[in-house]
Amino acid sequence: MLRSLLGAGVYLGLVGVIGVALGAVLRSVAGGISVLVAGLMLIPGLLSLLPTVWRNDITPYLPSNAGEAIFTLHRTAGMLSPGNGVLVLLAWTVLALGGAARRLVRSDA
Repeated sequence: MLRSLLGAGVYLGLVGVIGVALGAVLRSVAGGISVLVAGLMLIPGLLSLLPTVWRNDITPYLPSNAGEAIFTLHRTAGMLSPGNGVLVLLAWTVLALGGAARRLVRSDA
């Protein structure tokens, strides 16, 4: 239970960092929010249109599913372990922060 509570806080904190990084990459608050919402809610739903073999290989590594693996109490088949979920979500965060840093260095006003 404690892992689930702490994991939910870690997940929400990292999603917030990803959102700020996307805003810096796009130089638009509304654009960053839109891309974040699409990445967390829209893309997982659209993956249901893919063949099952591809869907089962891709969906555990999406940020929303990796975050769910961090704070869920009962794992289902195909779900990452909590440790792997943290690592995948950290990788998404580092990727977004790297893009934001590159954008700020190359085109800062």
